[in-house]
Amino acid sequence: MIGDGIVEPIESNQRGTRTSERQRAPRYQLLTRVDVSVAGGHDTYWGGLINVSPTGVTLLMKQPLKPLQQVTICFLFQSVDGKTMTEVLDARVTWRSGDSTGLQFEKPLTIGSQARKGAPLLSASLGMKEKLGDLHR
Repeated sequence: MIGDGIVEPIESNQRGTRTSERQRAPRYQLLTRVDVSVAGGHDTYWGGLINVSPTGVTLLMKQPLKPLQQVTICFLFQSVDGKTMTEVLDARVTWRSGDSTGLQFEKPLTIGSQARKGAPLLSASLGMKEKLGDLHR
């Protein structure tokens, strides 16, 4: 309200979200670099993100991880103002071919799952990918 009982209009987008609210929430972009820690050890490697899905990731890695090896993946996100956030998921190595390594999440990021709720930034990235996939069908 602005003095004398006059109500100030607030713009809304097509989804009904107030523009001013939407602009306050920082947006994060998934970076292509991920950190991979080997379970039971002190080794941490970095990899390049090739592909991500609700069930796992494909990484470009020079380190020879072994099939079925347990790892923790740290995904990195960055906002426009340079602030970084991380999300961590447990996974296991499922395959390796040359410098490419496939990792399967211990708990898939299926819609509505606790795992997906625990990784909101990665889930948002997957949501965008899923919507884009629908456009190409």
